[in-house]
Amino acid sequence: MPIGKAKAPKAPKEKKPKKEKPPKEKKLKKGKGEPEQVDGTGQEQQEQEKKKKLPLLMLIPVVVIIAAAVIIFVFVLPGRNADKDPDATVSVEPEPPVLPTELPVGDIMVPGMVLEADEFAAQAVLAKTITYTYTDLVDAGKAAETYVKQLKTADPRYYVVDEELVRQRDQPDFATAEGMVLMARNLPKPEPEVTESAAPEGEESGQPESSEAPQSPPPEESAEPVDETPDMVITVRISWSPGQCVVTADEMLGKVTAPPPDSTGGVGQRPVSQQGAQDRISSMTPAELGLPGESMDQYVVFPIDGVEMVDDVACIRVNVFDGSDGSNRFMGGYLVSTDGQHLYRQDPSTDEIIILK
Repeated sequence: MPIGKAKAPKAPKEKKPKKEKPPKEKKLKKGKGEPEQVDGTGQEQQEQEKKKKLPLLMLIPVVVIIAAAVIIFVFVLPGRNADKDPDATVSVEPEPPVLPTELPVGDIMVPGMVLEADEFAAQAVLAKTITYTYTDLVDAGKAAETYVKQLKTADPRYYVVDEELVRQRDQPDFATAEGMVLMARNLPKPEPEVTESAAPEGEESGQPESSEAPQSPPPEESAEPVDETPDMVITVRISWSPGQCVVTADEMLGKVTAPPPDSTGGVGQRPVSQQGAQDRISSMTPAELGLPGESMDQYVVFPIDGVEMVDDVACIRVNVFDGSDGSNRFMGGYLVSTDGQHLYRQDPSTDEIIILK
């Protein structure tokens, strides 16, 4: 090893601090905004901008809904309700009525009625009239008389009437070669429908407790006017001529009524009393009253107080009882008109009023 002086170690060199370069600014591209800030102040600004944008975004659907509602109420609904506008009237020209073009009469067709538009409400209603012609008769008058007796004893019975539907006392002369007789009976009216009123809720069949106060009755409701059913009759017109008899049955408006009293039974005649009505029934035969037996001695005749109306005629009722066996069985009621011109019998089974005179 060489001998000499040892060299002293060199002191380490101090490193020079590096110079920090300032950050370069980023160049802005076209169409883009400023570069994002990296410091804390930039972040706060971004958060504030986001908070401002949120309310604006929430308002957009609300504005859309309001605009849609305005469009519906202003434009859509008025168009749909235009046909329901009471002020809007559509004038319709009347058209001629549709009526049958042909009317069948046996094997032949008759042209139907053609009407103009001014009779737009006209209708063609098929009548209930029915006609039968009985031919090859030996005695047409006698056949008509037999048919009249048949209708008089029918149930319900028919009466000989005039064109005004007033009962006639005189019978036609069936011995003539030609003639006509009109018979009719009243049609019963349908019974009105009775609706049972329901008991009020909460009402019990038992007696109310003493602590409860009595309830006042409910106010009566005013009854609505009911259209009265019109009077209807069935008519049978019987016409006869040599060798044949024509019978026409029909239905029409009207009512069979009793004839007016005779001129002899008007002013100056004493009205029939209860005793007079009783005497009249007692003086008749059982056959005339439709009763069995040969004498009225087996019956008890008892007049009833008061007056009853039959076919607009005042009558006195007289009841007849069977006194032969002591049972006093009711046999029927008779109505004698106060003018003495009419006599009716009330059937004890059906309560039907039968004209005896």
